[in-house]
Amino acid sequence: MDPVPPRFQRRLWYAVAGAGLFMTTACAEGARRPDYDAWHQSVSALSLGPGGWVQTLSFFAFGAIVLSTVTVWRRILAGGKGAMAFPLLTGLTGVSLVACGIVPQDPAPGYDPMGLALTAPTLRGLIHLACAGVAALSSVASLLVMARRFRGDPSWRGWSWYSMLMAFAMAACVVVYGIWSTASTGYAGTFERLALLVVPIWGLTFLLRLGSGAPFMHTQQTASC
Repeated sequence: MDPVPPRFQRRLWYAVAGAGLFMTTACAEGARRPDYDAWHQSVSALSLGPGGWVQTLSFFAFGAIVLSTVTVWRRILAGGKGAMAFPLLTGLTGVSLVACGIVPQDPAPGYDPMGLALTAPTLRGLIHLACAGVAALSSVASLLVMARRFRGDPSWRGWSWYSMLMAFAMAACVVVYGIWSTASTGYAGTFERLALLVVPIWGLTFLLRLGSGAPFMHTQQTASC
């Protein structure tokens, strides 16, 4: 096993930076909307009403950045566990984020900037929920795949449990968000944001470990890069 070349690490840092930009944009957009409650409302709700194009563009940009890392992950993981599954799940997450931008959600309880007053979910809203669900499930699954990759590797002792714990934390936050999002008040948006932060935090710690020189790539794969 050899360390990951810096040029690959840089590409992965872009995804962490993209997640930070995505969350920063959501915070800025939420702060400037007087009727929007970030504690309760989802990030997707920012796609509704005047100025919703900003959040839509943010979904597109973040999804594209995530998709740009797929080929890097394939090179880094080649020859080991998760070499096919993790890049596939990462690509699925990226596509789902882009789809969430293309298909906005329905107005949520407590936030209806266009005054639609829907009494039942629309097909568009259901598609958005499905895309968001795919993004969440693929992210959780990707952490579990990496947990399997780390298992038994003495250079990454404890990382298998860490990755499983992060997967559990994300799944728990998504479930709490799903339950609370049906109410007009509460902290659904808080738990959604916590879920969105799990993978970037995992990615940040992973990249810091790679930057310290921890071996991760198979020797024959490094030689061919």
